[in-house]
Amino acid sequence: MSKGPAKVVTGVVMALLIGSFALWGIEDVFRGGGSSNVASVGNTEISSEAYMEAYRQRTAAITRQTGKGITPEIARAFGLDKQVLNALLADATLDNRTVKYGLGLDQQKTVQAVVNDPNFQVSRTPGQPPVFDPVAFRQLLQENGLSEQGFFNRQRQVYVRGQLDQAFAEGGPVPVALQQAVARYSQEKRNISYFVLPQSSVGDVGQPDQKALQSYYDENKGSFRTPELRGLTYLLVTPADLAKQANVTDADLKAAYDSRIASYSKPETRAIEQISFPTPAEAKAASDRIGSGQTTFDALVTERKLKPEDVDLGTLAKTQISDPKIADAAFSLKEGATSAPIQGALTNVILKVTKVEPANVAAFDSVKEEIRQALVAERSGEVLRKLRDEIDDERMGGTSLKDIGAKLKLPVASAAGIDRQGRDQAGKPVDVPLQAQVLPALFSTEQGSDPEAIDGREGGLMWFSLDNVVPSRDRSLDEAKSDVIAAWAADQRVQRLKDKADDLVKQMNGGKALEDVAKGLNLQVMPAWNLVRNGENQPVPPATVSVVFATPLKGFASSLAANGTDRIVLHVEDNVIPDVDLKAPETVAQAKHISQGVGEDLMSEYVRKVQADLGTTINQTAVDRVVGGGSGL
Repeated sequence: MSKGPAKVVTGVVMALLIGSFALWGIEDVFRGGGSSNVASVGNTEISSEAYMEAYRQRTAAITRQTGKGITPEIARAFGLDKQVLNALLADATLDNRTVKYGLGLDQQKTVQAVVNDPNFQVSRTPGQPPVFDPVAFRQLLQENGLSEQGFFNRQRQVYVRGQLDQAFAEGGPVPVALQQAVARYSQEKRNISYFVLPQSSVGDVGQPDQKALQSYYDENKGSFRTPELRGLTYLLVTPADLAKQANVTDADLKAAYDSRIASYSKPETRAIEQISFPTPAEAKAASDRIGSGQTTFDALVTERKLKPEDVDLGTLAKTQISDPKIADAAFSLKEGATSAPIQGALTNVILKVTKVEPANVAAFDSVKEEIRQALVAERSGEVLRKLRDEIDDERMGGTSLKDIGAKLKLPVASAAGIDRQGRDQAGKPVDVPLQAQVLPALFSTEQGSDPEAIDGREGGLMWFSLDNVVPSRDRSLDEAKSDVIAAWAADQRVQRLKDKADDLVKQMNGGKALEDVAKGLNLQVMPAWNLVRNGENQPVPPATVSVVFATPLKGFASSLAANGTDRIVLHVEDNVIPDVDLKAPETVAQAKHISQGVGEDLMSEYVRKVQADLGTTINQTAVDRVVGGGSGL
């Protein structure tokens, strides 16, 4: 989100936003054709386009966070397809209830909610509270491909649902006994001694015979399938390409400078101090004393027991002073001078100007490059809009990307076959631009369709077409033999190391000391103190911590080491359960978390009950078309 400067005046912003309800764009939030629906709750239907967009946004968000493309297989493994559909079903359910209960939010309150939304606020001045930033607002809409009207329609639904959700937000008070039990559980500390058993200790696992190899292949055939490959043709337009077409002359720069001179001008400012008086007479009496030399402005400040912050108005431009009389007086004084008494609109004052900063206009040469960049950006946007319209019109007319590129003199490239991880048939990386965004789109596109352009922001705008699909298939044992042998050997090493660790644990449970076992293997015993269930940066990995707390005190166990190959063999020495302070910050936070969890459970049960009453259907075929098939919802 942009952190650039933005002049925000709340009243003006409110008026503009309210007016935009009727005037801003007519596009809806979701784009695309088709009439099939993926699910429904009662009479409320969820379209394939809505599901596809929600699914795309979720996978794109994960891709941005991890830097890796999310394949349909990975998404299904983590239940992402179900999570997205369940969220849409829950929203549809709540929308149904908000209508029934007559809940709503008028335009002005929706706009106010957006203005107050932290997602659209930035701190322009250190130490000052954040304010609404129209630049950040519009940029967020662009990044998510939303129209303004579509955004407000959807956001109003979100806020209205929030009214219903608020009823369940707090699950009520948490019993003291439960708080104590949870605190003891979460704050318990355990101390262990352990050594690391390296995988190398199992030695060479040898080679499998044909029978073992065939058996392993049969049991794990799916692991050795060829990946699905897809060929594509693409046309990429980068900011550099657009900048070349955004011709900016020196005359253009000078004209822009002249038309925007106010943007490059700094008005005169003055550091002003002010003493206020209850009546004009008191102000005049004080001014007379200063004029006769009996006292000074600074002496009056001391005499009246005023603090610096009581008299300091700051360094201001004339337009920043709301009272015209005070503004005129302040900007008629010389530096260091004190004013005559002034009867303002709300108070009677004497002013002192301690410093004058003259007005300044930036020289043309000093801002020339800044203006050039701004004009290039503006004209690049115009070029891009025109180019996008031309390309989209050509595509709608059935023209291929190759022919479009030739007609518009733009480079077109292709990749014959690429898998979901960006590799070719031989497993080598394929150089395709914007892979993080393109690959998920490519593998969710049907042949013959006209996919949306990929907006890679600084990486450019990319149009692509799906040329061909080579389905995934099972490789024969002969084809995959080297991979099968390698996988068999890796599994053997893992299993043999586990068996060895289990045998050592058995010996220690029989009375042998951990130190003696480690000494016999020439391994070093190490301590790990004060382990907690959900701690961070602990000396052993989280999987080992879970094993520690699942093992009885004084017991022995083993777990996989952090490198994924070695094993940790451990002894739980003792534990410490601290006294519970119900007023401690962590205990209070836990109680709040429990209460919120109860509220979420209540909301989930409410949604399930409403869905059962209204009736819920899922079109599995439509879901599979979006996520690539086999989601098993």
